[in-house]
Order: sequence, then C-alpha cells, then structure tokens
Amino acid sequence: MKDKAKKSFLTASLFFLFSPMIISQQASALDIQAPTFIDDVKVNLQIRPRYEYVDDHTLRKNANALTTRVAIGAKINKIFQVPNLTAYIEATYVGALIDDYYPQKGTNANLSTNYATVADPDLTRITEAYLKYTLNKTSIIIGRTRINLDDERFIGSVDWRQMPQTFGIIGVQDNTINNLNIFIAGIYARKGVSDNQVSFDTMDWKLDKMPLIFNISYKIIPQLKLTGYAYLLSAKSQDGQTFKGGNTYGINATGDIVISKDIKLSYLGEYAIQKDPYAKDNLTTKPKISADYYRGEIKLSGYGFFIIGGYERFQGADYGESAGFTTPFATLHKWEGWADKFLSYVATDMRYGLRDAYGTVGYSHKEYGTFSITYHKFDADKSTGYQGTALTTISSKNFGDEIDLLYSVNLTKRLNFLVKGAFYNGKDTMPSNLGKNDLTKYWVQLTYKY
Repeated sequence: MKDKAKKSFLTASLFFLFSPMIISQQASALDIQAPTFIDDVKVNLQIRPRYEYVDDHTLRKNANALTTRVAIGAKINKIFQVPNLTAYIEATYVGALIDDYYPQKGTNANLSTNYATVADPDLTRITEAYLKYTLNKTSIIIGRTRINLDDERFIGSVDWRQMPQTFGIIGVQDNTINNLNIFIAGIYARKGVSDNQVSFDTMDWKLDKMPLIFNISYKIIPQLKLTGYAYLLSAKSQDGQTFKGGNTYGINATGDIVISKDIKLSYLGEYAIQKDPYAKDNLTTKPKISADYYRGEIKLSGYGFFIIGGYERFQGADYGESAGFTTPFATLHKWEGWADKFLSYVATDMRYGLRDAYGTVGYSHKEYGTFSITYHKFDADKSTGYQGTALTTISSKNFGDEIDLLYSVNLTKRLNFLVKGAFYNGKDTMPSNLGKNDLTKYWVQLTYKY
C-alpha cells in the first residue's frame, strides 16, 4: 500500500462521513461569502469505491484493484451577472488502495512480472469545466464536458471506469421545435480514462481539423423516434501511432409499443456506413475506410421481468483499407461483453469485423434491485482481414462466447450497491492480435451521491 493512497483513502472516507453535515452547516456562509460575480451555486459529490478482479488466463498475475473515485462538482446558475449564463466545474480524483494491477505495477513487455490490466490508474483531473448560454430553448456550450449521445454506441462518457471520458467542445443544442432535438459540436480535445497518449486517451486537434458531431432526433409518434447522425472524425498521427477515425453516417429507429397495462415491447433498428476521415492531422495520407454496420434489438418487459434479444454486425476491412468499421469514441464497456475482450479491437482495428448475437433475461424491483444474466456469441464477419495490402487469414470465424451477471440495488436514497461478473470463453482459432485466452472479471462496488 502506498502512503499517498492511504492518505487519499482516509481523506475520501472522512469526507464521505462528514460532507453532508459540512455542506449543511456551510450553506449560509457560502451564500454570504460568494463573490458578487457568482451566485446560486449547487454542489454535488460522488464517492465510488470499487474492487475489481481480473484473470486473463495467461502468464500475467491476476489483477486485484481496490480503487476509489471522488468527484466534486459545482453548478453555478448565475455568473458574471449575465442573464442565462451558467457554468459547471467538476474535479475527479481516482486513487488505488490495493494496486496489484497494470498500469500501477509491471510492464506490458515482461509477462512473468506483469499483472493483468485494470483501466483505473491513479489520476486527478478537472473532468468538466464549461460555460453554457441559453436563450429560449437553444444553448451554446463551450468547454470540457461529458457527451452521451443516444445509447452511447458511438459517443459516450465511459462512466463505468473510475475516470470518465470527457471532451472539449464548442457546441449548440436546440429544442425549439417540440419533439425535435438538435446537437452540433466540434471536438477540440479528448481525455479518456487514462493519460496514455499512445492509446489516444489524450488528444488535441487543430480547430480546422477537429472532429465534428451532428445528431438530430425527432419523435414522430410515441411509438417511433428517428435519429440521424454524422460523426466526422479526422485522422491523426501521435507518438508514432495513427488514429484512423472515419466519417460515420447513420440512422436509427427506436420506440415503445404498449401491449397491455403491464407489458411493453421496445425495439431498436440501426444502420450506418463509415468512410475515409474528412481530414488528416500530422499525416501524409489519409487512412482508407469503407465499411457498414447494422444492429437490431427487441425488449419485452412486464411485471418486473424483462427479456432482450439483439444482433450487431460490423463489417471488416477489404483490400487496401486501413480498418473495418470502428467506434473509437463510444462507451465501449457497454458493448460486446463486460470482459472488454474486444474493446481495443472495436475502437481501432476491426480488420475481420465482428458479429455479436446476444440475449438478456432479468428482473427489476424497486426495493429488491435488479438482476440480469446476458449471453454473447461472437463471430468474425469475414475470415480474411486487411491492414492496407497486408492480408491475414483465420481458420475459423468463431470468436468465442461470454456470460455476464449483474445485481444492483439502492440501499438508501443516496447509496447504491452493485456486483457483477464477466466470463469470456475464448477459442484456439482466435487471431493473435485478439489473443486466444479466456478472461474472467468481477466487481463489487458502492456508489454514494450527494
């Protein structure tokens, strides 16, 4: 155990115990002492200790991680005496009390001394800091913030990890027309769950080459909402690595159909294509990408029970192409299994593509919590893969399967308990860039919010 970790954990624990009383006692003082250019400040706090265990069934040592997230935010509803101008700032600290995991210990190169990976390194960061000006139902946002679009399939905050993914943006959101939501933004910076530049967790773009986001949704009737989007990413060279990106254009349809008073059918259908990135940053030539994607899902729920069935398909790379269909800015932990076996592959590679057939059964109760079990069957989209003109072939498209378990319950209004596990079963035919090994993970977590 590190002295720093001990002190940080003790500080977080004391703050957890006494913060409600401190905030209550200091509220009036804050009102009196606040600078004249700041008023109507609302403070929020989250403390999230979590134990994570990882066994990747290789020569690596099993990972044991006890980490804590402490996030303190403040929304300023009146600033600079300017009507309709608000601000939000949030600082997040992530510290490890037990740090037997990579990247806290070991290296990638030496398997005999290395630990399995837990993507929660010690880190302190200003996670959100933005100004927002609202006129009627139109808002302009400038600064660093979380972005969660639709169900985070393409752009999300990765809030499952202790340090969330956030973006520096210049954006506009409009809800002037009933049932119509428009979000347009340029991304000038990205900070992922770590500060690893090689994995593109930290990136900055020139303003004329920054990724552009267009997301427009319209609820036609209660049973149908259509969303069209264009996510235009620029390719970038950084530390000798190439961020391929790509222009993604897509549409999805979602809705709920009430079958009876207690039974509801929900559905989702989605299709997207991905083309070459619209610009390049520090690259001599742009990556070549041409792939498509589709997804379908149905959920039947009633009397607390729910059943989900879905199928998702990513096209692989053809001759001369740099990558298949990728989703580098997504909340990837939500997709293709909680073991995160395909996380890096889906974000940056996809040379063979991927098919994921999945099903979930579960039960949710207001007092007793939510339990679910999910099964995934993974297959390659094609048996040959390209990175440019380099051809690789796999003997089987079978990429294995996985079982995920979850139980979550609210112990109090502010305190949630969660336990979940992921059990991936690999195949000997897996390509070397994905690894043939099985993967087992489980988590125990408490979340306190104030």
